[in-house]
Amino acid sequence: MKKKKITILIIILLLSAAAVIFVSNDDFIYSQQIMKITDIQTVDEQIQRNSMGLNEEHYTRKITGEIQNGSEKGGIKEIFYEETFSSVVTDRFRVGDKVFVDGTDLQLKRDVYLTIVISLFVVLIYIVGSFKGLLSAASVIINSVIFYIGLHLYINGINLLFLCVAEILIFSILSLILASGMNKKTLAAVISVMISTFVMLLLLLIVVKTSDYKGINFNELSFLTVPAEDIILPELLIGSVGAVMDVAITIASAMSELIAKNKDISESELNKSAKEIGKDIMGTMSNVLFFTYLCAGLPVFVLALRNGFLMRNYIASNFSLELARFLAGSIGIVMTIPISAFVCIRIMKRGAK
Repeated sequence: MKKKKITILIIILLLSAAAVIFVSNDDFIYSQQIMKITDIQTVDEQIQRNSMGLNEEHYTRKITGEIQNGSEKGGIKEIFYEETFSSVVTDRFRVGDKVFVDGTDLQLKRDVYLTIVISLFVVLIYIVGSFKGLLSAASVIINSVIFYIGLHLYINGINLLFLCVAEILIFSILSLILASGMNKKTLAAVISVMISTFVMLLLLLIVVKTSDYKGINFNELSFLTVPAEDIILPELLIGSVGAVMDVAITIASAMSELIAKNKDISESELNKSAKEIGKDIMGTMSNVLFFTYLCAGLPVFVLALRNGFLMRNYIASNFSLELARFLAGSIGIVMTIPISAFVCIRIMKRGAK
């Protein structure tokens, strides 16, 4: 078994190396012109002051590079590029980088870095999780495809909330089966996620109907061409499904292990154990959600503070939606613990003796 695992690991490493080599030399598949930077010179450097009285360095770079594809392949090109110290709206390039060229606009070609990160992820997930780890990675790909299909169905007129609920159920079933196989533990986790999702949806609908979204500022969704209210509820559900699945499978795995070790364990003891496990994971999972949503808005948050916004004003006007996402996910986590305990005990204890 160990030799088989090593063999598969070697195959993964070879495929990863081949993928990195390919994307490092895939310029010919792009229709947009690609240039490899050979020299960067600073032509001009200025310090500009914004309306808040803050100074920022602005640079004019002369970037020289060799064309990598198209009819001009092999030719040398020089482009004058405006760059800022913060790099908020511009990229910072180095010699050896490959960039897409559109007039004087340059965009970094990132597929090599993305491939390296994905390859590293696959290698590590196999080392830690063996074949089940690869199945977990496969579930991410499958769920991404399903999500993409759902977006197309929405564009074609299907109700977004209905699509999100359907996708959540599909996500849960596929992910949990691929991660844990077909067994009572998986069945209990899937049923727990379904019940928790519908209970959370019902609670959110009640909150929405009674509050009419008062207290939530939709400034960050101002680019939408549809009412923000049509997006926010599906978004809250999708954003919390990962944490709900994690809690459900954690409780189910623990219950399965306890019953396997002691088939005579009572339901009250199982329920007590589930509550203790829930107490341990409730805080950590809520923190995962909080910091995830915090990181999503952190760049704009820092930019706002840098430009003179008060923290309380920014939170009130721009961060209320992130807090709503966090609270919805945390509610889902808390509800899933007793629901999972109840479902697992009913399913796993049946026929355990």
